[in-house]
Amino acid sequence: MTLMWNNPTIPFTVSLAEKQCVPGRDFVFVGDAFYGAQRFSISFVQTSSGTRLFQLEFRFDHNETVLNANFPEGGWGEEERHPLPLLMGRKFNIEVKCSTDRFMIIVDFQYHSEFVFRFDMNKADTLMIEGDVNIQSVQID
Repeated sequence: MTLMWNNPTIPFTVSLAEKQCVPGRDFVFVGDAFYGAQRFSISFVQTSSGTRLFQLEFRFDHNETVLNANFPEGGWGEEERHPLPLLMGRKFNIEVKCSTDRFMIIVDFQYHSEFVFRFDMNKADTLMIEGDVNIQSVQID
């Protein structure tokens, strides 16, 4: 079953209660970062603890992509930095693909990076998108 949201207002938050991060699940984001954008993020959150189990952040102000997670007791883990594959004002397609132990990140149909889970991703119950971005669609397959 596919779930889809068109032109969501940012910040965007949706419950993942019926769509946990399980192997084979894909999250697809289509949009563009507007001119003058500083950064935007896509986060998988466990709301009961406030933990961002995974955060994918595109930082135009530093020309990099950062993958990370924070801890229930506070503080962030070690940042995994990668080149910024996006251009302000240009449409993008970002796929976050779930496997048994990691996310694979595909940007504009090209492999970008992987993030090995630091926590049990089945505890992710919320998807959040924040920052300087226009999103045309969010799709969960």
